[in-house]
Amino acid sequence: METIKNTRAIALLTALFIGSGVLYAQDDANQVPKEYKVVKQVDNFNQPTTFYPTKATPVNGAITENVVTSAKRVLNKEKPFLKKGVVKTIGEDNFSAWQMTSDEGGNPQSAPNPLTYFTAGATSDLLTQVERSIQIMGLEVEDVKVETEFFFRWNDIMTDNWAGFTDKVVTNIIIKSDESPEKIKALKEMAIRAWSIGEALANTTKIDAANVINGDEWDGQAAQPGQVSSPVSTNNGRTITNTTPALQLETIKVKADLDMDMNNAPKEIVFSEIGIAESANDTERPYLHRIRAKSLTANYETWELYADDSHGYEGTNAAPTSREYFTLGTSFCLMSQLNPNMMYFQKKGIKIDDFAVEHQFNYRENNFMTPTMTGEMTEVITRIIVKSDADKNLVNQFAVQALRCCFAGEGIAYETEMETSIYLNGKIIK
Repeated sequence: METIKNTRAIALLTALFIGSGVLYAQDDANQVPKEYKVVKQVDNFNQPTTFYPTKATPVNGAITENVVTSAKRVLNKEKPFLKKGVVKTIGEDNFSAWQMTSDEGGNPQSAPNPLTYFTAGATSDLLTQVERSIQIMGLEVEDVKVETEFFFRWNDIMTDNWAGFTDKVVTNIIIKSDESPEKIKALKEMAIRAWSIGEALANTTKIDAANVINGDEWDGQAAQPGQVSSPVSTNNGRTITNTTPALQLETIKVKADLDMDMNNAPKEIVFSEIGIAESANDTERPYLHRIRAKSLTANYETWELYADDSHGYEGTNAAPTSREYFTLGTSFCLMSQLNPNMMYFQKKGIKIDDFAVEHQFNYRENNFMTPTMTGEMTEVITRIIVKSDADKNLVNQFAVQALRCCFAGEGIAYETEMETSIYLNGKIIK
């Protein structure tokens, strides 16, 4: 089976379905497209329609972050994979609700693709745990950052066995310090134990998944025309999203972007996402991070995002949290799988009118800010909402196959190979 490495399959499928006339972005000519930002702070968060969001009660010195999302399509003939979502950490007065957009394919790309959000969130979350562990251990560190590469794969594309996988995650912690190698090694071990997203990826996670077909919950979910006019988003005078020059990482060799052969559609595609997270050096928001991430694919931008993990500090967060990016990135990933699967099922004569996704991810930090701090993901709720007049069993098959194709969801549901290293002053610590 032919493999094309370091590519994004959405670009290929976009071209294939444009050529076959199956694209479905049926903008209403009487509706003016709404202008969306890449990331925008919003006052209101509409509750999910398919479940009631709950905040887990922390016990024994733990803290919880319960992140809820709602994602839907944005109709745009030039950007057929454009979508928007809202994310909120519930039960936290100082955590805002955020609206984000996601885009794939096209030239230029108008918003980060789902797995760029997913990768950025995971990278930034690990940096947060490293920074907290430095504080707990009382270490003197001049500089710290995290570099990562996520490896994804699609198998049996355009068949009834179509599936997506997260094959491996490589993360490297980079420290500049006069502390001893022994202390730096202990720092790594503490940070990895506290890394909730990393624990969720490394271990099997139980997921409460259900499909809601033509239910009352569909009210308010219908897609509307829209567009993203600029990569720049600001919040209180700070730029929190933008495009940026190509990445050059210290510990990971960045491969060249690869164009796809549109005349030779593969049955398997392997690709990766890279990212780097470092402190924004904000004294008032000490866990504010600058993240840069990219899909290694032609015509995909390198995105700069900011994440604010300053849990417990006064004032409203200056940007979404790392876990909000990761959670909404998962929702966007599932939306992306529903999109080409809708095209695939339409070619088989099964018409899907519309779809949306809702999630809740529960994160927990046990023994918070102590040497025995550990992180975990305790619960995942996934809801796929579908509108269709087709046979309900066939519509359910569509939703199930799309869920199986979701790289992000597969990485959380099953054990993922994790390779984490730490570097001290340019040398790896064994």
